[in-house]
Amino acid sequence: MKVIFSVIALIFFAGITGCVSNKKIVTEKSVFEQNIPPGQCRVEAQVMKIDSLLSGNSGNDPCSKSPCIAWIKIKNIIGYGAGSSTLNIGDTLKTKFAFTLAPTTKEIFPKLIENLPGLTEGSSFEADIQLLPSNPSSKNKEKIYLIYGYERIN
Repeated sequence: MKVIFSVIALIFFAGITGCVSNKKIVTEKSVFEQNIPPGQCRVEAQVMKIDSLLSGNSGNDPCSKSPCIAWIKIKNIIGYGAGSSTLNIGDTLKTKFAFTLAPTTKEIFPKLIENLPGLTEGSSFEADIQLLPSNPSSKNKEKIYLIYGYERIN
């Protein structure tokens, strides 16, 4: 009778242990399912200052119509893609918004699927950012990060 009880207890213990480890695997998978692209870092940040100078090179460049450059402060680091540069909470970064800081419209970006709401100083958002390669001939070795899309938090 003791042998049967011991076998049943062992099976029950193994079943419980197996369930616990499955939960851990699901949790680890959800971290990797964030799909952060290589070379990018997903952050929550706040716009600290917008450079009002228009920086576009041609009349068709969106940055010649609306500001694209802003300084952001990192509030939270959600995750890193493979090979991305390391950032720290509290860092202030110079960034270029590929689709400007203004709200996107079909007139300006007819092929853009996602409409972006626009950001102002003080706005908080979540985005994937990547470090742009520096120009080797430039004397100014300032780091600039690129942001394509974002989700406004407030």
